[in-house]
Amino acid sequence: MKFLIDTNIFIPLEPTRFFQIYVHPAERADLKRDKDEERRKLREILFNKYPSLPQPPPIPSSLESILGYAEPESNSWVDHQLIAALYSNASDFLVTEDRSLRKKAGKLGLESRVATVTEVISILKDLYDTCPQPPPAVRDVKAYALDENDPIFKSLQKDYTDFNEWLVKCKREHRQAWVIDGQESNLAAFSIVKHKKSKLLKTIFDYATKNGYDWIYITVLEKHNVLISLLEDFGFRDTRAKTDAGEIVFSKPMSCTDEIDESFDPLSFNVRYGPFALKFQGVPSYIIPIRPQFHRLLFPEVEKQLEIQPGNRPFGNSIRKAYLSNAQIRTIKPGSNIFFYRSMDWNSVMLVGVVEDTLVSSSPIEIARYVSKRTVYTYSEIEKMCHREVLAIRFRQSRILKRPITIQELKVNGIVSAAPQSIITIQKEALEWIQTLITE
Repeated sequence: MKFLIDTNIFIPLEPTRFFQIYVHPAERADLKRDKDEERRKLREILFNKYPSLPQPPPIPSSLESILGYAEPESNSWVDHQLIAALYSNASDFLVTEDRSLRKKAGKLGLESRVATVTEVISILKDLYDTCPQPPPAVRDVKAYALDENDPIFKSLQKDYTDFNEWLVKCKREHRQAWVIDGQESNLAAFSIVKHKKSKLLKTIFDYATKNGYDWIYITVLEKHNVLISLLEDFGFRDTRAKTDAGEIVFSKPMSCTDEIDESFDPLSFNVRYGPFALKFQGVPSYIIPIRPQFHRLLFPEVEKQLEIQPGNRPFGNSIRKAYLSNAQIRTIKPGSNIFFYRSMDWNSVMLVGVVEDTLVSSSPIEIARYVSKRTVYTYSEIEKMCHREVLAIRFRQSRILKRPITIQELKVNGIVSAAPQSIITIQKEALEWIQTLITE
């Protein structure tokens, strides 16, 4: 697997036989423009640490027609050179923290192959087991349990002069907090709930839905590009309002009217109002069998007995996930509802998700880079599956059912005649029964 890196960042990993890291020769133009001599020299040292992408492809006319013309050696020209390498498959991933570069890649449908440094480390860990241990699952604590000297607070203390005063206030009010533990007893992430409600995304949405909140508001400084992209990807929108500290106010509705409902396709509806919001009428739906070991990794919060470190892989904590199968079905479209049937032990449908997109391929590299940010599979497992065509489904986890739908119920209601061994289409009449069951 090949990674092309932006010169504004560097990767704290040494290349191995599993992956290669390259810089693009066009990026030297960026280095030359840096007027800070000391910083430029440091960046040149880092740049020269990595091999240059050999014979990089030119910017194709199809790319230029979408992104526009860029003057040679300008910032935009360098961006287009990087995207051209990704577009031409000279690289599997582009590693950058640049929000505008990610958006440009998104115009070409390449956003899933643009990753931050943190995401790359996670990808390599999940595929090859060669990187540091990723953080475990979210746990709940009271604000007074937080240590203001934890390194995670340093940037906030720098950006907000009254941060420590605010944290003391949160502690005295016994506010609810959620944390993800990092390395060496430090925190990898945290969130503190205000009565207007905010929190780590998956836990935020669960909390807001269960407590009947109509809106979620989050404030963020404009410089946090990656966080802003993440919020936008989960249905938050810029309200055009700013706080006294200069933060942008983002909002997300958790309910909608029927009039608004009709203006959204099923996937867009789930993104804007979800993850719990689902459309059923006229929406194709499927039952997907999944073995316990993969179900346990993808959906750790469903386990009856939690592990010592539940959900200790990022895709377990996340909303966006992926499923691989050798099933022959090719009719699954974006926005389809998928019901996961846990086979072998529970023999029940436990969760529902919404399909983002699908890919069919027998190329391990193509499958790996398609699902890499959210896969339960190692690269060797993907290689074994690729002895024939693999159906890769990227989806958003919507909700855990209030009660499981058992195999007996599925049979009685004519959805299946036996325990599903492959992906099954749910017929319209049966879907109406399921809709009633999961929304009651």
